[in-house]
Amino acid sequence: GEGDEEVQYTDRGVDSASGRRKKDVNEAQGHGLCLSSGSAKGSQQQLGEACRRRRGRCIKTTGYCGSWKMRLGQAAATALLRLLLLLGLSTKGWSLRVSGVVVPSAVVSGSSVKLMCNYERNRDREDPLYSVKWYRGVHQFYEYIPGRKPSVRVFKLPHITVDQEGSSGPTVWLSQVTRGTSGIFRCEVMGDKPFFETDDHAVNMTVVDVPTWGPEITGVVKGTDLMHSGGVDRGQGRVHGQGVIQGSGVLEGARVRPGDVVAARCQVGFSDPPADITWTISAATPIPHTQIQRSRQTDQHGRRSQVSEVEAVVRESWFSGGAVTLSCHVEVSSVYHQATNVTLIHADHPQPAGFGWFSSGSSPWVSLSLLTIAMLLSLLLV
Repeated sequence: GEGDEEVQYTDRGVDSASGRRKKDVNEAQGHGLCLSSGSAKGSQQQLGEACRRRRGRCIKTTGYCGSWKMRLGQAAATALLRLLLLLGLSTKGWSLRVSGVVVPSAVVSGSSVKLMCNYERNRDREDPLYSVKWYRGVHQFYEYIPGRKPSVRVFKLPHITVDQEGSSGPTVWLSQVTRGTSGIFRCEVMGDKPFFETDDHAVNMTVVDVPTWGPEITGVVKGTDLMHSGGVDRGQGRVHGQGVIQGSGVLEGARVRPGDVVAARCQVGFSDPPADITWTISAATPIPHTQIQRSRQTDQHGRRSQVSEVEAVVRESWFSGGAVTLSCHVEVSSVYHQATNVTLIHADHPQPAGFGWFSSGSSPWVSLSLLTIAMLLSLLLV
C-alpha cells in the first residue's frame, strides 16, 4: 500500500527475499540486523521508529539496527573501564608509599614544632622521588622537589610560619604556633615519571594555651577551739551553697581535728582548652566525704579560667605522722601538668617534723626560747 517501503535484511551475511516494512522490521528484530535499500516509497524514519519500538537502534546513515551488538559494546567498554580503575588502584603506592608521619598531637602555643614525613620505596621498582608536599586541611603550605632549584618552596597560609632555614627535604619546622595553627596536617609523596604514583597520610595537631599562673589553694577551716596560723582566724570563713568561699586565706599549717570541716578553693589561670582540676588527700583520690563544685570564667580571647572548690570533713584516717596533705592537680590536654598542696596539722598531736622553729604551725616565742637555750648550751660546751 501507499507509504510502504521495500527493505532487505540479511542473516549472517546471506541475502534474503524482500518484503514489506512490517515484516522486514519484525524479522530484522529477530536477527538483530536491518538494512534499508534506500529505494523505499515511504520514510526511513518510520523504519527507525519501528526498530526502536522493538528496543533496537537505527543508524540513519546506513540503516543499521542491532540492539544486541550495541549492548555487547557497552558491556565491553564498562569491563575495560573497571579493569583500568582496578589497575590504577592496585598500583597506588607500588613503588613509593608513606611509612609514617610524625606530628605531635598537642603542643604549647608559642613553641616550635617539627613535622616529619617518612616514606619508603619498593625494592623491585624504585622509582625516583618527584615531590613531597605538606598540607593543613586542603591548603598546601610546603613543597619539596629535589630535581628543582631551589628545591623548597613555601606557600603563605594563616597561622603557619615555616622556618625555611631549619626545614629540609620532607621535614618541616613550624615556629611560633598559635591556636589557629591547629588542624589536620597531611603529607603527600609523589614518584617520578612515568607513573607519578602518590601516597599520603594525615595526623591531627592541637595547639594549647596553657595557664600563665597557678594553681593556688586558699580556704578556711570550721571547727571548735581551732588555732589558725595561716592567716585565717576563727569565724572569718563561711562556705556558701553557690560555691563561693568568703574570707578565705592560706591553709598551710592550719591545725585541725577529726570532725572539722575544711573548705578549700583551687584556681588556675586562663587556658584553652579549659584545665581539668582534681583533688587528693594524703595521696588518695578522690577525696572521701567531699562536695566539689566547679566554675569558669572566660576572657576576650575565649580562654577559660577554672575554679574548683572542695568541702570535706576531716577524718582521723587521713593523718600520717600528725599531718595531712591536701593537693590540687591541674592538667591541660597532655602538655601541662602542675600540682600544689597544703599541709594541715593534727591539733592533738605533737608538732610533726618540718613544722617547728618559726614554722607556720609553731609559736615564734617558743621557737625563740629554744633557739636561745641551744646557743647557751653551745657556749658552755666550748
